[in-house]
Amino acid sequence: MNAKPAGLHVKATSRAIVVALIWSLCTIGTAAQGKTYKPKNGVLNWKAIVLGGAFRVTTAIPLHGNFSKYSRIEIARTKSVIGPDVPPAFLEQITNQLTQDFKKGGHFEDVVVVEDYVRPEAVGVDTIETLSQSFREADPLDAPLRPAADMARFDRERDAANRQPAPDSTLVVTSDVIDYAKGNKFLQLLAMDLGNGVLTLRFSYWDKFTGEELGRSVVSSDNSSKVVPSLLSPRTSLSGVSEGLVDQVTRRKVAAER
Repeated sequence: MNAKPAGLHVKATSRAIVVALIWSLCTIGTAAQGKTYKPKNGVLNWKAIVLGGAFRVTTAIPLHGNFSKYSRIEIARTKSVIGPDVPPAFLEQITNQLTQDFKKGGHFEDVVVVEDYVRPEAVGVDTIETLSQSFREADPLDAPLRPAADMARFDRERDAANRQPAPDSTLVVTSDVIDYAKGNKFLQLLAMDLGNGVLTLRFSYWDKFTGEELGRSVVSSDNSSKVVPSLLSPRTSLSGVSEGLVDQVTRRKVAAER
């Protein structure tokens, strides 16, 4: 029998190891790309890498409640909490972008713009003896601890309210600009991570009829990309913020309808 040299066995084994490692890396990469979006973590996808506009969602109050009952959505005009650094025309552009993206999704029968949202007046609490009669209103911090029967009653009322549509099944979205930098598209052509535009908005989601805040989040985006410079890309930091908001609300509604 002709024995093969030991060197050939070593080379064959090395090639097999290299092939196995490459296959493992490809498998891991494919699995990572298939992960579903989670609002609290944000998302990085091919559009963000190639065209820019990556967004990140930071959750302050997790979305809760039955979103399937909302057939109408009202977009309150965006405001600036950082003064005149944000041009009025850009605030109007933000409002219009959010409205267009919600209409494009087709998950709400009616999408309209409103000037502002004022919550319904809450039931006042004057003394510690006066406890809330609704599960939607919190008791004073110095109020005595409720009996278990009251807590069970509130749980039943909350479940019943989530199962039945409110008289006005409208979701209201309010937004405030808390960080903004216009950026310079020509500086971005230097590929030195200069001149990036940044936009960060704080969103709150309200049940219009009850005045309950159903969630609050901060969505931040910039217009940098790894491939296409911002000067040549159709995506902007506003595109990323709008996508982040619409995505998390839509996913909540779709999940509730299943």
